Amino acid sequence: MNTAGMTRDRALLSLRRTVLKAHTRLRPPQSQLTPDRLYAYLDCLWRCQQVPGAIVEVGCFRGGTTRIAAQFLAETKISKRYIAIDTFKGFVDGHFQRDIDHGTKEATRSAFSRNSLPVVRRLLDEAGRENVELLEADICEMPESWLPDRISVCLLDVDLDVPTYEALRKVVARLSVGGIVLVDDCHEDNAFAGARVGYQRYVAEAGMGESYFMNMGMVSVP
Repeated sequence: MNTAGMTRDRALLSLRRTVLKAHTRLRPPQSQLTPDRLYAYLDCLWRCQQVPGAIVEVGCFRGGTTRIAAQFLAETKISKRYIAIDTFKGFVDGHFQRDIDHGTKEATRSAFSRNSLPVVRRLLDEAGRENVELLEADICEMPESWLPDRISVCLLDVDLDVPTYEALRKVVARLSVGGIVLVDDCHEDNAFAGARVGYQRYVAEAGMGESYFMNMGMVSVP
């Protein structure tokens, strides 16, 4: 093979590697929160910057909101442990079945099933968020000892009645004074009505009043 042919082959090989690298790189995930609710979460992170305790996100899907929140913390120089908990497999069938009675449509059963912990880990690492801890677990079955001793802010986005209630029961017990839990999907006319049901059930049993911010349920420790 002549020199020109070798040069051409090297160029083609380099081009092939570039194309393959581009196709194997995952797209950055998008936040599942609407702009108003994303604002509410970031606002709580800012307001609770002096509150001791870790930040916990229960129900992170592919880490879209996680990535933005972690970037916000880095840019505002708020140094806190960040833990994102998810099944990374979608809804637990038993939990979802109960929510059908609340009006949740069967078609949404597999809405978040195309996911895995390695994929989310890779997405966050590629975004420079290696410090985010990922925990694969069903919050209902997860031992409470797996949660940090103190929590300053929690975003609870699990959509369904039972995991919303159980997560509140476990998280609020570790919430620092001044801390806040935000529960997503608590607005009316929502595709996942169970989140509001679980939130209302918890606050009623705990003797707390309902509180909402940007259509998200709130629980705080004054």
